[in-house]
Amino acid sequence: MKWTTEELEGPRIDRRTAGKLFAAAGISSLAGCAGGSGGEETEAATSEVESESESSGSEAVIGFNIDEIEFLDPHYVDKGQEITLHSNIYSGLTKIGPDGSIVGDLAVDWSIPDSTTYEFDLVEGATFHNGDPVDADAIKASIDRLRNLDDSPHLGKVESIDSVEAVDATTLRINLASTVGPFISFMTRGPGRAGTIVHAEAAEEDPDGYNRMPVGSGPFELIEREPGEYLQFEAHDDYHETDADGNALPYLDSLRVDLIPEPSTMWTAMQGGEIDYSNQVPAQNAAQAESMDSLNIVGANPGAWFCIAPLCNDPAEVEWQQYASGNEQATDKWADQDLPTSNPAVREAIAKAIDREALIERAHFGYAEPAHSLWNPSIPSLHEEEPDPGQYYAPDEARSLLDEAGYTGEPRMTLSLLGGPTDERRMTVVQQMLAEVGIEVELNIQQSSSFWDTLYRYENELVMYDGYVDIDPWMSVWKQLKTPAEGSAGDWQANLYNNPEFNSLLEEDYQTADPETRAQVMKEAEEIFVEDTAWVMTTFPLIPKGSAANFNGIGNQAGLSNFHAARFE
Repeated sequence: MKWTTEELEGPRIDRRTAGKLFAAAGISSLAGCAGGSGGEETEAATSEVESESESSGSEAVIGFNIDEIEFLDPHYVDKGQEITLHSNIYSGLTKIGPDGSIVGDLAVDWSIPDSTTYEFDLVEGATFHNGDPVDADAIKASIDRLRNLDDSPHLGKVESIDSVEAVDATTLRINLASTVGPFISFMTRGPGRAGTIVHAEAAEEDPDGYNRMPVGSGPFELIEREPGEYLQFEAHDDYHETDADGNALPYLDSLRVDLIPEPSTMWTAMQGGEIDYSNQVPAQNAAQAESMDSLNIVGANPGAWFCIAPLCNDPAEVEWQQYASGNEQATDKWADQDLPTSNPAVREAIAKAIDREALIERAHFGYAEPAHSLWNPSIPSLHEEEPDPGQYYAPDEARSLLDEAGYTGEPRMTLSLLGGPTDERRMTVVQQMLAEVGIEVELNIQQSSSFWDTLYRYENELVMYDGYVDIDPWMSVWKQLKTPAEGSAGDWQANLYNNPEFNSLLEEDYQTADPETRAQVMKEAEEIFVEDTAWVMTTFPLIPKGSAANFNGIGNQAGLSNFHAARFE
């Protein structure tokens, strides 16, 4: 479908309200955390959860805007909403708390005697879904399994480990070969991380089966799945975490995840009470949802960023593209064609052609803030006040840059923009804006299951690309923009960006323990990012998530939807 300008209108929130939402939903940066606690600092304990007697069990029905959940082995999966499900199936050594800090999970506390030694005190009595104990030996086996998987996207996070020791049943020691600044962040459960604990024996016995029906130690056990339709979970009766009053978690008896790729279908299901929670409410419907007594908007997380990722290099000329993409062969599409986006001036022109204020009004309905740089307001140590949007929306300058680059035809160039179904509105607005400076854009809309494969063929000059900033800033850019070498750096490289100076700064940050020094290094890296227009940053969106009015206690840390403390009231 093609939207007209008139159709790209709808209910919206004003910018003042959006600013308040950003402030209310903010999370803090924690580069270089030196310790943590479980129990008292858990998500459940800090969310003022009511006692079990005041909550009901039963089943919650969850809507995910995806057409398929393919794999669930966290040592291999590193994208999409599979990661969201990890937080409900698995426990981690540590996890991200509600304020953005790193808190305990299977580890109730930890210490760092020196920059290369980490000692974790483990919870007693934790079990996997099959009843096997989750003790120091089991956690060691999980980490060692990952260390031996040469095809895992997370290998780079554990390659610095010299040894893992099960000191006793409740004490784990990890010895590093050298200082790694973001290491404690690596050991959390969550996107792009290595701290999610698998049942190593089960995973090694049947890797394919484990990918589809894993054994974890999280609050819910996967018991059934219908491809392309739903996944069915039951509560893990021996889940180790309790609420602040000592009541067992999870409160829910069961959880069903319905796969609903079409946004309009998701909204209809929300309105009709067919689902209790949606991991993404279309922005054009969010204001209506807020006005309804039967629905709540929850988890509007300001940690998100949204950009256009322009292909920076011809894949056939990039030695590491096969590693970054996982494809066996580079596309030959550009062998006899011009790749305009390899020119930094063209990328800058595209950036200057985007009216971010108009994009927020027409595509986000006010649920966003304009973005020019990399660092989201969720990283207060690095975020700087955005300049007036007029300073970087400059269509006349965009046309001049294209003239200087030699693109003077009519149209100046034709580019393909890749995105998913939930991106269509944004893509259409961007299409109209680029047309104003003479760039014709063809939209390529793919379902989630095919989006990543399409992206990593590198046949589209532009990709509508989104993600979340990380509590450790290095984690925000390493997998996305660092040129791959050894390890797993760059395996989310959407646009084959390469700048040796930028790469060097990421390496420096990686090898630095002091948080203040790391912050300064990352600011220098960000200056290069902006100068190169590595990404065309557009917005920091609030991603509205919706729930039934009586369904509360859902965690939304790091963009994840966690249901271990969710309950009906």
